[in-house]
Amino acid sequence: MEDALRIMSHNVWCGPVYDRDILYPQLYAAYAPDVLCLQEMTPGMYASRMVPLLEESFDLLRPDTHGLTDNTPILLRRGVFRVLECGWHLFAGRNNDNTKSIAYAMLETVREGKRLGVCSNHFWWEEKEVEDDLARVDDARQMQAFVDYLRVKYDAPVLSMGDFNSRPFSPAYQAILQAGGMDARWCASQSRNMSSTHHPYAKLNEKTGTYEEGPAPQGGHLRALDHIFVYGLPQMEILRFEVVTEQRALDLSDHCPIYVDALPR
Repeated sequence: MEDALRIMSHNVWCGPVYDRDILYPQLYAAYAPDVLCLQEMTPGMYASRMVPLLEESFDLLRPDTHGLTDNTPILLRRGVFRVLECGWHLFAGRNNDNTKSIAYAMLETVREGKRLGVCSNHFWWEEKEVEDDLARVDDARQMQAFVDYLRVKYDAPVLSMGDFNSRPFSPAYQAILQAGGMDARWCASQSRNMSSTHHPYAKLNEKTGTYEEGPAPQGGHLRALDHIFVYGLPQMEILRFEVVTEQRALDLSDHCPIYVDALPR
C-alpha cells in the first residue's frame, strides 16, 4: 500500500520466554510494521534473543528511563523515519513492579517529511474495585499530557496505543474520548476488524518448549482491551484497522497484535 504507514501494537506477555523470543520476530516480519509498540517487555525478554533479532530490521528507541526497564518500548523500521524526540514516563499511582508506563516519540518520514507522533501505553490492570477504574482514568490523564505536548509542539497527528486494560465505554476509555481521542477502529475508511483482542493463554508443550493451542478471542470489539486512539484525524487518514488472530499469534501471548494502516497528510 504505497505511502501508507503500518503502525502495530502488541502486549507480548511477561510469562516464561521459552522459544517465544525467536517466534515474535518471525510474526512481525510477516506483517512488516513501520512502527512497533510493545508492552510487557520484561528484563527476561530484553536478555533473550528477541531484541537482537528485531534489531536486524528495527531500531529500538532507548529513552531515558532513569534506570528502570522500559516495558512499553517503541521500535522503528530502519530507514523510514527520523526521530525528532522521544521520551518515557512511569505512570504515577497504582503500578505493579513499575511495569505501567508510556513511551512516546515524534517521527518524521525520511522520504516525504511527514510527521507522526506515537505513544505506547500499558495501563493499570486489576478490576477488583472502583479504585482500579480510577487508577486507569488517572493513567489516561497522564497519557493525555504527553499527547497534548506532542500535538502542540509539532502540530502533527498522534497515534496512542497499547494495552489499556479498558473495554469500550469503561471510565478510562470514556475519558480518552472526552479528551479528544478517537478509536481507530471506527476511523478506518476501508476496513475494520471487529474482534476482541484478549484471550486465554496457550498451553506449554514442555517437551518442545513451545506454546500451543492458544484459543481465539471470544466476543467482539466491546470486549477489547487493546486500542489505538487517533488525535488529529484531519491530518491523517486511517485506512485499515486489524486484529491479528492467526494461530501463531494466539500461541505467543494472551493479547493479539493490532495495527492500522495510516496516511499522514
